[in-house]
Amino acid sequence: MPKAKIHRKSPSLDMTAMCDVAFLLLTFFMLTAKARPQEAVIVDTPGSISETKLPDAGTLTILVGPDGKVFLDMAGSHTRYDLIQRMNADLKLGLSDEDQKRFAIAGGFGVPMENLRGWLRADATERTKMAIPGIPVDSTNNQLGQWIHNARQSQNVMLQQGKVKGDYVIIVKADKETPYPAVQDVINTLKDIKVNKFNLITNMESDPNKPKKAG
Repeated sequence: MPKAKIHRKSPSLDMTAMCDVAFLLLTFFMLTAKARPQEAVIVDTPGSISETKLPDAGTLTILVGPDGKVFLDMAGSHTRYDLIQRMNADLKLGLSDEDQKRFAIAGGFGVPMENLRGWLRADATERTKMAIPGIPVDSTNNQLGQWIHNARQSQNVMLQQGKVKGDYVIIVKADKETPYPAVQDVINTLKDIKVNKFNLITNMESDPNKPKKAG
């Protein structure tokens, strides 16, 4: 008697649920991710073999371009808003409430205080056409020192209120073509306001003293 053949069917998996989960995760990351703001000036840092890692948040960055112009950027909209309120009241900058809100969410800047209002009220296209002289660092008009001093005070206020987790990490990021006197002016400014701990940013290079891993 011949044996009956059993029809074999290839197994199938319902991928609908997995696709739903994948699209849900993708949507979540798209909505929660924050775009990294563009730096105020493009800086090509020199190389070194330092492996020290810096935090992504809680930083106050001093950028020094190849032409020696100084820019300043700081993390934290709460701190920035407290800072600009403090500076506006003490130095009579003439900024409106809207100007101060713009500063709180703006990126790095490199204009003297007297030009700040015009810079804040300009849109992105207008800013690219504006002459950016950099923040004054000379001994007779050292505005960089005023900004950093007040920014650290504002960060301490935010720390006491529980809106930030720690003090600012001071970062100096200079181009490899930046004249040394320009970098020295920044370092002297930090020393003058009693900032003796700061970080110099470099590009990571391989350490020639380390043995190479076998391939």
